[in-house]
Order: sequence, then C-alpha cells, then structure tokens
Amino acid sequence: MSAAPEPVGTLATALAHASKLLQADPALAAEQAAEILKVVPNQPQALLLHGIALGQLGRGEAAVQSLRRAVALKPDLAEGWRVLADHLDAIGETAAAQDAYARHVRASTRDPRLLEAAAALVENRLPEAEILLREQLKRAPTDVAAIRMFAELAARIGRNADAENLLVRCLELAPGFTAARANYALVLHRANKSAEALAEVERLLAADARNPSHRGLKAAILSRLGECDEAIGLYEGLLAEYPDQVKLWLSYGHALKTAGRQADSIAAYRKCTSLAPAYGEAWWSLANLKTFQFDADDLATMRAQLVRPILADDDRLHLDFALGKALEDAAEYAESFRHYAAGNALRLKSTPYAASDTTLRVRRARETFTADFYAAREGWGCPSADPIFIVGLPRSGSTLLEQILASHPLVEGTMELPDIISLVRQLRSRGREEGETYHDELASLSAD
Repeated sequence: MSAAPEPVGTLATALAHASKLLQADPALAAEQAAEILKVVPNQPQALLLHGIALGQLGRGEAAVQSLRRAVALKPDLAEGWRVLADHLDAIGETAAAQDAYARHVRASTRDPRLLEAAAALVENRLPEAEILLREQLKRAPTDVAAIRMFAELAARIGRNADAENLLVRCLELAPGFTAARANYALVLHRANKSAEALAEVERLLAADARNPSHRGLKAAILSRLGECDEAIGLYEGLLAEYPDQVKLWLSYGHALKTAGRQADSIAAYRKCTSLAPAYGEAWWSLANLKTFQFDADDLATMRAQLVRPILADDDRLHLDFALGKALEDAAEYAESFRHYAAGNALRLKSTPYAASDTTLRVRRARETFTADFYAAREGWGCPSADPIFIVGLPRSGSTLLEQILASHPLVEGTMELPDIISLVRQLRSRGREEGETYHDELASLSAD
C-alpha cells in the first residue's frame, strides 16, 4: 500500500515533510511519522523518522523500539543503524552498539572492497577484516573510512595505541568526520586520558548537544575525573529518557556513591535489582558498600536467581560474591565460604591467574632493578617534590590517610590515579612488539 495521509498527498511527500520538521518541531515530526505508519504500518523510513523524533523528545526507549523495527525491515538503512547505535551506547549496551555501528559502516559503504571488510567486521571475522583493510590502505593511504574501520578493528583486539594513532591520522585528514571523533574520544577514555577525551566529547556535544551516546560518555569521563555532581546531572537526564535501563541506573549509583550520597546510591542499585533481579553486578555493588545489610527477602531473591539454569557467568559470580558477603555478615560462615569459592572459580575462568607467572615477574624485577640499576640513573626523573604517593593494601587505611592529607589547603587528593598502570601497559605493549619484556623496555629508557 503506497497511499499517504490525506493532508500531505503522496507517501514521498509525507516523508519529506516529516523529515523537514525534525529540526524545527520534533513533536510534530513524530506525529507526522505516526500518521504515515497508520496507513503504512511497516514503512522503514517512517519508522526511522519516528525513532529520531522520539529520541529528540527525550523518549529514548520508544525511540529504540522504532529504530529496531526500521532496521529489521530494511537492513541497509544506514542512518537507522547509526542512530540506534548511539542510543544503545548511551544505555550501556556496548556489544549491541558496536554491532550496530559496524552495520552502519557496511550499509553506508559503496566501495566493494570496503563492503567486504565491513562485512567481515560485522561477522567478527577479524583476521580477514585486517587483511582486507591493509590491502585497501596500501592502495589508498588517505581513505578515511578505511582508516576508521582499521582503528575500530585495533580497538576490538586490544591494540588501543594503534587505534588512537589511526584516529589521529583520520581526523588530520577529515576534521569534520564526527564518527571518527566519537571513536577517538572513546579510545582516549579507555586509555585513561580523561582530560583529552573530555575535550573531544565537548567538541562533539557542541555540534550535537542531544546525542545520547556523547552525553553518556561525558558522564563516564566526568565520573573518572571525580566531577561527580556534573556526571550525576547527565545520568539523571539520560534516565529521564531511558527509565528502565539497568546499566544506566548502575552507573548512576556508582556516581552517587563516589559523591558520598550513599542512601541515593542504594536506591539506584535497588532500582537495578527491581528491574532485573538476575543482574549480579547491582547486588555486588550493594554488598561492596561494606556497611549495607541485606534482609531476608534479599537473600531469598539472590538464592532464587542462582538456581536459574540460564544465568550468565558474570551475573552468577557477582551474585555468589554478594551472597557470600551477606551470609558472612549473618555469621553463616560455611555457606558464605561456599559462595565465595564458587564466585572465585568463575572469576578464574574469565581472568586466568597463575602464581608461577607472578613468581617469574618478581624474579625478573629483582634481577633488573638492582642497586647498580638505580645508581646508574641517579638524578633521573622529575625533580618536583609535589607528588605524594601513598602505597598500601586494600583495607589498610590508605584512603583515610589520603583524606587526612587532602584536608590541608595545600594538598589535593586525586584518588587512585590509573596513570602508572597505563604507563606500564604502554611499555609492556611496546616490548611485546619488539620481542622484549616490560623490564627490558624499562631498562632501555633514556633519562628523557
């Protein structure tokens, strides 16, 4: 059926009219698209316009529904995949957003060689995608679409430094390439370069202030920087648009906890558990408050979730840890220990650990960092006496000591900064590329 609503004539005219209304009057655009859908219920372009308009009106969850229907009916609807990906990224559905972004690239690409690489990315055939993209960049070194795809590939396999360098090159060639800048901001955030990431997100928001993905990333960056009040405001804005998204509620709860608003953080975590009782990370977040006490109903709910045959390992291990803490507080030590053991067994599957590796690393450190090593480097490093490093173990009082020092007007507490860890990872990655260890790489550094 191709007829359009009577007042605007043909379907094409109606769609064009709704599209023009998007910027000036999204509410009217949504109404226009809804009228079209009454006559042509599964019209993909009308669903796309409806989803975009709903998103602009702050009705995020309804927008996602329309956009999902649009791309399901028309898988080559490039803009639909892009807008859907922005929404999914904002609500913490990272894997689904990544897939939607890849499908956007595939749908918007016309070069058959890039189409093949995009298809390999969508289907997670990463080695094949890498070969195809390398070949394309040999032929066309300034192909910004290929450079961005290669950066996405590098980020997926953990080569974040490569991804960062590729995106810098991409933006040198095409400063207005918004999708590449969004990727760049995310890569900087993952590399703990928070100030740089925030600057890129601010540029993105200056051009598109309502973009939910950019707002979500800004909130995450601000949380890491300790700017909790602004982050909380951003999360509250997003939750008004996506009120039933548990990952958003969890991030909101974390920000509230960091800001010292424990009662509010508990309420946010409770919202998570009411929306998704199997969401283990929310239960563990409550347990990790240390002073929180679970009641009998909480224990019953957690136990009921753990006996479900279909439960993701990540949810199961967090539920085991939370229940272990609850039972420990209740002095039911035997059952508590069983849950801790079960959680640790699952954690070991996802994060393998071997004591022999640590023994080897410590031995190598002792061999490298000798008295002669330090004597040869006397006077190296930064001469400033400003930084105060507090070294301790969990629950040993290091945070309390930081707070005591930070109460002095000339001292500012910076929490647990990730900079040293980031530097170690960079050196380890560089050493791996050169067939050396982290210790070799560190020993080879100059004074500069």
